[in-house]
Amino acid sequence: MSTFLSSFDRLLVAPMLLPIATDLAVPVERVAAMATVYLFAYGLMQVVWGVVSDRLGRVRTMRLALGIAAAAAAATALAPSIELLVAARLVAGGAFAASVPGALIYIGDTVPLRERHGPLTDLMTATALGMATATLVGAALAELLTWRVAFAIPAVLVAVVVVAMRRLPEPPPVPRAPILAPLGRVVRQPWPLVVLAFAFVEGMLFLGILTYLPATLQAGGTGTTMSGLVTASYGLCVGAFAGLVKRLAPRTSPARLIAVGVATGIGAYAALVLDQGTAGVLTASVLLAASWAFTHSTMQRWATEVDPRSRATVVSLFASSLFLGSSAWTALGAGYVAEGHFARYFTIGLVAVVVLTVPMVWSRHRYDARAA
Repeated sequence: MSTFLSSFDRLLVAPMLLPIATDLAVPVERVAAMATVYLFAYGLMQVVWGVVSDRLGRVRTMRLALGIAAAAAAATALAPSIELLVAARLVAGGAFAASVPGALIYIGDTVPLRERHGPLTDLMTATALGMATATLVGAALAELLTWRVAFAIPAVLVAVVVVAMRRLPEPPPVPRAPILAPLGRVVRQPWPLVVLAFAFVEGMLFLGILTYLPATLQAGGTGTTMSGLVTASYGLCVGAFAGLVKRLAPRTSPARLIAVGVATGIGAYAALVLDQGTAGVLTASVLLAASWAFTHSTMQRWATEVDPRSRATVVSLFASSLFLGSSAWTALGAGYVAEGHFARYFTIGLVAVVVLTVPMVWSRHRYDARAA
C-alpha cells in the first residue's frame, strides 16, 4: 500500500500542470518545477533512507518517512503560492523516497532469491496502479473540483498506513558496519556500477516522459479529465504486462526480457514523434507500460542480486539513480513543453532511447554468461 501511495503522489501532478498554472497565474514551467524538485529529492534521499533503515530498522524507517510524507502532502494541498507549493513537493519527494527501496530491501531480506521475481512484479504492479489512479483521479478532481483536493487524498491515506504498519514484522537486524563501508564495496566493483548507470537511463527515458503525456494532449485541446483517462492506460497496462512477465520470467533469460522492454520503449517514442494526439499518446502509453514491465522488474532483480553483501546500499543507489534520471529528463522537457515543442522533445528521446538502452541487453547477457 505504501508503494501504491508513493507512486500515486509522485505522478499526481502530471495531469494538473496546466490547471495549477492557470489557478496560480504562473507560467507552466514554474509548475513543472514541482515535478523536477520532487523527483530530485525522491532520488537523492533513497540512499539516506537506506542507511537509516540499516540502523533504525526497515519498518520503523518506513513509518517515520511516511509520517513526514503525510504532513508534506497536507502542506501541498494548503500551499497559497507557487514557492510554498514547490517547497512542499520537495519535502514530499524526499519523504516518499523511502517507500520503494524500503519495500525492495524488505523483500530482499525476507524472500529467497528464486522466489523474488514474483513479489517484485507485484510491487511493480502496485506502483503502476498508483500511477494510473493518480492520472485519472488528479485530472478529474482538477477539472470538476480543485487540484487541492487531489493532493489531500494521499495526506489522509498515508497517515492511515503509518498506523496500520505497526503490525508489520521487523526483519532480523543486519550487522552494523561503518556507513561508507558498503558504498566503498559497491564503487570498487564494475557490475553494480553498470546496474546503477542503466537505472539512471531507465528512469530518464521510461519514467521522466510520463510527466508530460497529459500536458501533450491538453496542449492540443483535449480536456483535463480525458487526458487523464488516456494516460491512465499506462498504469492499467503495466498491471497486465506485469502478469505476463511473471509467467515468462522463470523460463526466459533476463537479457531477453530487457530486449522486449527496449524494443517497446523505442516504439513508444516513435509513436509520440509521429502523433501528439490521442492515438499517438495512447499507443505510447501502452508501449511504455510494456517497456516498464519487461525492463524494470528485471533490473530490480539485478539490483538485489548483484552484490548481496551490500544489498541495501545497492538497492538504495538503484532507486536513487532511477529517479535522478527521471528528474533530469523532466527538467530537460520543461522548456520544450512551455514553448509547445513536444515533437522536438520526443525526437530527442527517440534518439536517446536507441543509443542508450540497447547496451542494456548486451550487458545483461554478459553478466549472465559470467555467472554461469
